[in-house]
Formats: sequence, structure tokens, C-alpha cells
Amino acid sequence: MPREDTITSFARIKDEVNVRLPQCIEQVLGPVKEYNPKQVEEWCNSLGSVVLEKMQELSGNFKYIVNISLMEKKGAGFHTSSSTFWDPESDAATTYRPGHVQIQICEALRPATTQPIS
Repeated sequence: MPREDTITSFARIKDEVNVRLPQCIEQVLGPVKEYNPKQVEEWCNSLGSVVLEKMQELSGNFKYIVNISLMEKKGAGFHTSSSTFWDPESDAATTYRPGHVQIQICEALRPATTQPIS
């Protein structure tokens, strides 16, 4: 999908976002054979950068918020919560959880073609 700066609704690219997220995870974490707590910060930073780059390729018309949660898969529970206030016509979020990685992407600010939230 070519970059579309005319898109003003995250819903229009959400399906493509969900296709690209597993690709980002494979690119960064594919070579990783075992969990190493000393490398988690580096993995999260790299994964966040790759995800942002891929989102910008889809559309530069948004401001993206990417949250990465990475933990060892040992059966421990993990709970997270977030709240938003946005325009459901143009703003949205998606979450991807392949098992040991959780990525949340929120386009929580209005597109550049409209007035910013004050």
C-alpha cells in the first residue's frame, strides 16, 4: 500500500496496520532465541522505531502513539488499561498480541488536515 497523505481516518488503514505489525515483530524479534531481560529495553526501542517507520509509510497524515509491552512468557498475568478521548470518526486504536509481545498503536490526535485538539 503506497503512502496516502490524503487519508484522514485511521479506520481506513487499520487493516494494513494489523498486517504490518507481525512483520515488524519478525524483523526485530525473529532472530531472538530466548528471553534476556538485559535486552528488553533495546528490543522495545527497536520495535517501537520499526513500527513508527511502517506507520509513517502508510500515512504521514497522523501523529502516532506506539506502546510496546514485552515480557517473558511464563504464565504470569499481565494487565494494562488505557483511556482515550477522541473523535471516533477520525481517531482509533489497534492492539496486536502474538503471545509474548503486546503492541498498541493509537492515532489519538486529529489528522493534519483538521484543527489539532487543544
